[in-house]
Amino acid sequence: MTLQPDSDPSTRRRPTITDICLITADVDRSVEFYTQKLGFTLRSRMPGFADFQGPGVILALWERNQLEGATGIPGHDASAPGRTVMLACELGSPEEIDRTYDEYRARGVEFASEPRDYPWNARCIYFDGPNGEFWEFFAWYEGGEPGMVEPAAESEAAR
Repeated sequence: MTLQPDSDPSTRRRPTITDICLITADVDRSVEFYTQKLGFTLRSRMPGFADFQGPGVILALWERNQLEGATGIPGHDASAPGRTVMLACELGSPEEIDRTYDEYRARGVEFASEPRDYPWNARCIYFDGPNGEFWEFFAWYEGGEPGMVEPAAESEAAR
């Protein structure tokens, strides 16, 4: 994603949403639902996480306990208010994550933490929107994203 300079409000940087991530208590049950009942094609799978190939936007699932363990940010708990939707925006490089963090912070965005590197080979920043939505900006390091599903594994997951 290329972000526009911030000199004029009409040319401010605007994120491109690449993923919509549903926060779930049981990612295995959700994978079964989306593959078996709705016919989505599994794209990648890791402990507590899965995403599906789709037209334009990736639908992802992140198990709330895995989200909290990996990022320190609490996910949705059915017994209490919390996050249930995360909008993810892929940026062009880890350095762009840092520049975006500085720019958005200067505009008053409150982040959950400073930019960090995560074990899934990405640099990320997280913040809440005004309506309970949760945002992730991420950029892959060299080598790209882990957990990609091989075609044979994909067909087994769809059974």
